[in-house]
Amino acid sequence: MALILLVLSGALPGLMILVGIIALILGLVALLANGIKWARIPNRKIGAGVAGAALVLTFAGGALSGTEGTGSPETSLEEPAVAETLQSDLASFVGQPCEFDYQVMTQADANNYCDEDSTGTLLWVDQDTHDRAEADLAAAREVEAEKAAEAKMKSEEAAAVKAKESAAAKKAEIAAEAKKKEEAAASKAKAEAAAKAKAERKAADAQAAKVREQEAASARAAQKAREEQETAKPKIQTFTDSNTYYANCTAVRNAGADPIYSGDPGYSRKLDRDGDGVACE
Repeated sequence: MALILLVLSGALPGLMILVGIIALILGLVALLANGIKWARIPNRKIGAGVAGAALVLTFAGGALSGTEGTGSPETSLEEPAVAETLQSDLASFVGQPCEFDYQVMTQADANNYCDEDSTGTLLWVDQDTHDRAEADLAAAREVEAEKAAEAKMKSEEAAAVKAKESAAAKKAEIAAEAKKKEEAAASKAKAEAAAKAKAERKAADAQAAKVREQEAASARAAQKAREEQETAKPKIQTFTDSNTYYANCTAVRNAGADPIYSGDPGYSRKLDRDGDGVACE
């Protein structure tokens, strides 16, 4: 009774396949292990028989399942063909809602298309409306492509201008840095030249001071020598007119009295210009 129910329910082919697969696995394991005691398979020979029977059972279940899935020709003829029945005029569908934008309704050489309207609603439209929409869409895409190309070109031009400005700014920066370095070098050279000139002037002043000191020392030495010479001369008492007066050195020379030493008649400080005690030298 259970077998009849299984056959009627169509589960027998599946059950045969399942049992066959399980028996096939057990038979193969028995072949490898020389039997399976708990499955009542004592040796390889029995295991090989179980595996063979399992294969037969599996193929039989598969065949039975294929037979049940195939209908008779009469049954196929009785099933109605799936087809969309159109009204005689496609225009009657225009404006009515549709489901998918890829749907096409065809009758003879005429077509209706499922397109979106301005609000995004899918409606049936005729061939002309669809063609105009496609043309408008193509034109819009072309315009968008042109705008994108123009925007890209402007972006590239802007990038080129920016790169040029950046290069010019970099060049100006380099020039400014070079000028700054040049001015710093010139300022340094000027400062060094001024310091050198100052050092030279200082050295010249020191040399001049040294020369003047030497000249003064020479004058002092000469004065000392004259004084020593005068000291060494014998004292001759002469009577001269203490009121002797010479207007200038020319008068002294004309009188044959040059030079006149300090203390001599006619000596005057105005005749001794260098103040060394000797007038009209």
